[in-house]
Amino acid sequence: MRPLPWIVTLVLMGYVLLAACSMGSGPVDPQEWNTRRGPVVPHADFPADCSLCHLPGSWTRIRDEFSFDHGAQTGVVLEGAHAAAECLRCHNDRGPVAVFAQRGCAGCHEDVHRAQLGKNCADCHGEQTWQPHDRILAHGTTRMPLVGAHAAVACWRCHQGAETGEFTGLDPDCASCHAADLARASDPDHLTLGWTANCDRCHIPTTWAGEGFNHATFPLTGTHATTDCAECHGDGLFAGTPHDCYACHAAEYQSALDPDHVELGLPTDCRLCHGTWHWTPASFNHGWVTQACVECHLTEYQNTTEPDHEVLQLPTSCQDCHGTNFWVPATFDHEGLTQDCAACHLSDYEATTDPDHEAAGFPTDCAACHNTRTWYGGSFDHDFPINSGDHAGFDCADCHIQPRNFAVFTCTQCHAHQKRDMDDEHEDERGYMYETMACYACHPDGKED
Repeated sequence: MRPLPWIVTLVLMGYVLLAACSMGSGPVDPQEWNTRRGPVVPHADFPADCSLCHLPGSWTRIRDEFSFDHGAQTGVVLEGAHAAAECLRCHNDRGPVAVFAQRGCAGCHEDVHRAQLGKNCADCHGEQTWQPHDRILAHGTTRMPLVGAHAAVACWRCHQGAETGEFTGLDPDCASCHAADLARASDPDHLTLGWTANCDRCHIPTTWAGEGFNHATFPLTGTHATTDCAECHGDGLFAGTPHDCYACHAAEYQSALDPDHVELGLPTDCRLCHGTWHWTPASFNHGWVTQACVECHLTEYQNTTEPDHEVLQLPTSCQDCHGTNFWVPATFDHEGLTQDCAACHLSDYEATTDPDHEAAGFPTDCAACHNTRTWYGGSFDHDFPINSGDHAGFDCADCHIQPRNFAVFTCTQCHAHQKRDMDDEHEDERGYMYETMACYACHPDGKED
């Protein structure tokens, strides 16, 4: 049904309820009226043709086809609870709509806050419900932002008139709300010590005690956080207590023997090596050390037998081979050595049996076969290419027939079946003999030429 022109006039000249009216309408359609509200509000100025809205024979029944696009016809879109309110709640004989609309929310709704929170209801309320929104955020614009436990406290705990909408300004000082807590505080006794103001110097808004204590002058971490106050403040005074570790831990420093802190003159700033959870394990920071390693580790140097540092006259600069995390494994830097390998490893040379280096007459230049990482897997390099050409790939035992004496080797064991040929071939060679050392004397590289 097309809206009649008189409806536009009705909106412009309509009326509103008194400011005490609420928006809620319950299950009643906007065109009807909830009889629980009392008699139907007067609408004597409405059109005289009642049938425009009512069905014949009943004042309480509204035409089903009755409709009105409030936004299109008036330019005012009804949203949220406003869209569900009965028309007569605003449009009646109590006064022009325009007059009350100019007053904003207060035109229809009583200000239960008594103007203490400003005139703009939308700062806290929406059109869906009266329940306020973003209360914690809004409180942040006051002198008392709500954080921690304060954000969970009911409004009336601080604002005594909150249940009836009264929010008078309060003193943001902690003691204004926590005077009773201050009076009960006995460990330590706040009143005796004169701690009667500025609670936030020590407390945070999540909890009064334990981890909630703000020990700003000396941050409490690890076991410090669980230590009783009296262990550091045994005199009952909480001012002037030294902050350095040694002031509390002198006994631990003096009794430490591994290593002996006193004898070595280690610094008394425990934090260089220790944490606040445990004394051990400690992480020693060598960065501050200026003396040579041996000044602390001479005993370890003298007692080391593999290899014997003193006998071999190894340098006392421990860092040449050792790191600061462990003594072993160590990385020995051979680059700085001037003596030959046997000067340090003669016993290793003499004790080797597979093969027997001494019996075989191997050179004592260990580097000819071994590297500085491991003794095993030595790679023997003949001074001559006897293991190349036709001799490549032979096993040592093919030529060195005495397992424990590599000085003994044979050529004729392989070439015995060729003696007649060799005799014929060497008939013009002066001093020729068909035996190993003669062969090797003429053919040290294994070649015929």
